Amino acid sequence: MARTLHTDLYDEPAYRAGEAARMLALPAATVKAWCFGHDYLQSDGTPKRFKAVVTPADAKDRLLSFNNLCELHMLAAIRRHYRVSMPSVRTSLSYVRKVLQTPRPLLAGEFLTNGVHLFIGRAGAVLNTSREGQAALSPDFQRELQRVERDKHGSPIRLFPATRALAAALDSPRSVVVDPKLGFGRPVLARAGVTTEVIQDRFLAGDSPREMAQDYAVDESDIWEALRFEQRLAA
Repeated sequence: MARTLHTDLYDEPAYRAGEAARMLALPAATVKAWCFGHDYLQSDGTPKRFKAVVTPADAKDRLLSFNNLCELHMLAAIRRHYRVSMPSVRTSLSYVRKVLQTPRPLLAGEFLTNGVHLFIGRAGAVLNTSREGQAALSPDFQRELQRVERDKHGSPIRLFPATRALAAALDSPRSVVVDPKLGFGRPVLARAGVTTEVIQDRFLAGDSPREMAQDYAVDESDIWEALRFEQRLAA
């Protein structure tokens, strides 16, 4: 039986593609292509359509939901660490939809890969979409998966985006969180609920990280991570 996924708040259209791209440290063009598709010309001049991989919360107004953010995060982790081709991704997603009877494969479980084929881990079993056997998971890939926090039913409820860029991204602490129940779904300090944008505004107005840490009863390091996150968004 397919697991019931969150709807309402978690599927509420709330983010523009550019905003989602900045939070997830992805190129805006990539997010738009994965969520809305795009037309392009092949080398011989023949027009072709790149079909969306993620179903957006609101295709008409081109808006994404929190669940869409989590789907993009999962897909990006697969592509970043294992270079899985898009045809392999599409084939595997179709397989999982059919066999596990879930309409949202990227939300339904942990995606595993060996660099060529996509795997899905669910209920303690590993299903390989193409051959028998287990595949070793990259530790870095596992760390990225852990940035999506799930409830007891396995549904995503919080996302901890990287506060640092490039090679340092995986070392980012879980200081900043995206939670539909906090700050209208905008990035906030996990231990205080105040948006990172407010932290940035206060810093630019002259408030020190130490003062803000005292105000919000958090570690000063949390304030610095919020500032690093806002700096990354602006880059």
